[in-house]
Amino acid sequence: MEVARHGDSDVTPAEIVEEWALPRLAADEDLWLIETPSREVVGYALVWMENPPDVFIAVLDVHSDHRGRGLSELLLELSESQAARAAGRRAGGATVNLGLSTHEDDAARRAVYVRRGFRYVRTFLHLEVDLTEPPAAPVWPPGIVVRRFRRHHDEATVHAAADEAFQDHWRPDRMDLDEWLAFRFERPDLDLDLWWVAWDGEEVAGSLLAFESPLGGYIDSLSVCRRWRGRGLGRALLREAFAELRRRGLPKAYLGVDSENPTGAMSLYTSVGLRPKRGAHLVYEKDLPAV
Repeated sequence: MEVARHGDSDVTPAEIVEEWALPRLAADEDLWLIETPSREVVGYALVWMENPPDVFIAVLDVHSDHRGRGLSELLLELSESQAARAAGRRAGGATVNLGLSTHEDDAARRAVYVRRGFRYVRTFLHLEVDLTEPPAAPVWPPGIVVRRFRRHHDEATVHAAADEAFQDHWRPDRMDLDEWLAFRFERPDLDLDLWWVAWDGEEVAGSLLAFESPLGGYIDSLSVCRRWRGRGLGRALLREAFAELRRRGLPKAYLGVDSENPTGAMSLYTSVGLRPKRGAHLVYEKDLPAV
């Protein structure tokens, strides 16, 4: 669908590997593929317990050549049923919440969501910055030391700091350390030279993880812990990443952001030149009785 809409896409096999490595995602129960008789995959869906035991997210898509045949509604029905069943096993019959998204210009998909009782709740933006010109040099807050992530040394500290930072976000996902390790280091193109950790003594103040993609440099994760916000740390981490991505010859950097992020992310991103591109994604959710 990204190719049909924009002419290109940043989806890669490595990203699919990472997505299917999500904790609490069982491929034989939570994932569906739609194939043609010749075994061509033309649609898929997964449903993931984002925040146990009662918050789920569904991801689904259908190839543009096969739209209008009821496949999106079929995948959505499967996702709803599985979320309700999974919650019933974990939450003992409590009501659960299922969230999903679609591009703002996909009126047909939005109509399916509304028809099935989903309500619009949030807008997420795709922001980009051109890396043709060198970015401004990072200015680090006093006392902050920045270095690359050290495998088999920094995991627990970085995980705990990021988990704390992201609790201020809307619908934060939850992973304990073991889940996070199994998920984060599964991706085959993980490059620790694109993971910066900001330290204040022995404490992690913030971190940034990026990937190279077919579109440019993707800022996968940026976190600044509460005590260090408002001091320019997030801006410095972004500029450090921009410089390295440009050095590698990537044409742009990009990320996704909640347009109503309560931590001031939008003003931070615009301050370093990131601007909305490629339209917005609208998030819908629905409460379901667990079964």
